[in-house]
Amino acid sequence: MKPEDLNLQQSLQFDPKRGIVKLGNSRMVLSGVEATGALFQELINIGDTPTAQVVMRRFGEASGYERARTVMAEFNPSDKMEWLAFGPALHAWEGIGLPKLTSFDYDPATEKFHLIVEFRDSYLAEQYVRVLGPATEPVCWQQAGYIAGYCSEVFGMQLHCRETKCVAKGDDHCEFDTRPRGDWL
Repeated sequence: MKPEDLNLQQSLQFDPKRGIVKLGNSRMVLSGVEATGALFQELINIGDTPTAQVVMRRFGEASGYERARTVMAEFNPSDKMEWLAFGPALHAWEGIGLPKLTSFDYDPATEKFHLIVEFRDSYLAEQYVRVLGPATEPVCWQQAGYIAGYCSEVFGMQLHCRETKCVAKGDDHCEFDTRPRGDWL
């Protein structure tokens, strides 16, 4: 299957008698986005913003790694570029938002990797503003972690992603910059 042929309605397996939804062997959960807003609020209440960032980023990264593995197992992409393309296709179907790869430079021989993703309609930015109001810095920490985890699994590199623009702080879209971890140090 090609990423552009993905139809999550046909790919999900619903078993309401057992209370289970699956994508291949990976169990999925459908939940309202308002719960994410409440999660932002609670993480900040019990810790602080840096703690919330770390928790959300790690959660996103674990999700990204797992989703990349599921894509490989279920859709058997023909190469790394096709494997990468399933990430944005899934996000659009899942209601996460609408990602668009705007810049990509990859050279496995030199371990050069640089990916820019423009992201429209981020539910994370939406929920942060709904619960906490406008932000002064990017807040889509879970999404940054997801992109890093997904790309790290696909390309076999330790990658880190930073959000450089965010709707929650007034930008017209969110934007994510992914590079090898060492490039950020």
